[in-house]
Amino acid sequence: MDYIMNEEVTTSKKRIIGGAFFGLILGGYIDNAFRFTIPNILAMVQRIDIETARANYESSIILSLIVRIVIAFFVAFVAGFIARRKGVLTGLLANSIYALIFAGILGFSIAKGMDKLVGNISLQLYAFLQFLFIILASICGGLLGEKYYTPDKDLDLEKDRLTVFGVRWPHYFWILPFIFYPFLASAIIVIYAGILTFLVDFYFAIHPSLWIKITWWVYFFIIPMVIFGAAWIMFGGFVRFYEVMQYKQVESKGWKKFGQVLLYGIGAPILSYALAGFGANVTHNMPRPATGDWKIGVILILTITIIAVIVSIFSWIKEKVFHRH
Repeated sequence: MDYIMNEEVTTSKKRIIGGAFFGLILGGYIDNAFRFTIPNILAMVQRIDIETARANYESSIILSLIVRIVIAFFVAFVAGFIARRKGVLTGLLANSIYALIFAGILGFSIAKGMDKLVGNISLQLYAFLQFLFIILASICGGLLGEKYYTPDKDLDLEKDRLTVFGVRWPHYFWILPFIFYPFLASAIIVIYAGILTFLVDFYFAIHPSLWIKITWWVYFFIIPMVIFGAAWIMFGGFVRFYEVMQYKQVESKGWKKFGQVLLYGIGAPILSYALAGFGANVTHNMPRPATGDWKIGVILILTITIIAVIVSIFSWIKEKVFHRH
């Protein structure tokens, strides 16, 4: 009995350390994916060259804070899930290096009395905000990752060798740089293109001057399908890649497995990124509506909504009266 308990404690410690280490490495690749994708999006939106877009991204305090919160939360969530227990501790460990860096910058700048600015705020305030948000995101992410864990979601149960999400851990030395990185970049631009497409479709709906333009009707139906296709390819490719890479799976071996790894792990995210980028680029190049016509569009939408509500009320009254008699 004591041996079993000691073994469980040892396994728990290994999973905490392993989860924290995996999260730390994963965070670095997510950060690089953001550094690659966000400047490309900014260049597309602002119609500037990529170097200027990269400089704008690196100098933006808001973007920097948002990206750091997203990375810290996601990394802590994954680490907490892998650890199965002590999710908060694991999440903090996974983001500890970044937290220590900003804590060090904060302490050093205070000790030296530095008055350097980052954007329009002081270096001390910037470092403090980064440190604070990393800690908060790590706590929330790690706790939710631990709570989300259930044995039926665990791909590592009953594996006689150490695996991470069902894949033997040495494979991650090539999976993270060559597979995860493209998928992460694809996911970022797919999310951006999806939000942008939704907003632009709404924009189309409230601007009557656009309704007579065939280009907008083509866009209204085709581009959302393109973005959906990009998301489907990305998600489906990621799932199929993990199915192929599962330890002890027997359906794919040899050259067949190699081909499927190339198709799902590399081809799918590249195609998804290209489709989402195409959809976002087309969206930014659509013609603009007449000035002020959105007021007419809002009035029309409200009128249609009010008519629909009135018809529904009359139908409900008619049904009640009819059933009484």
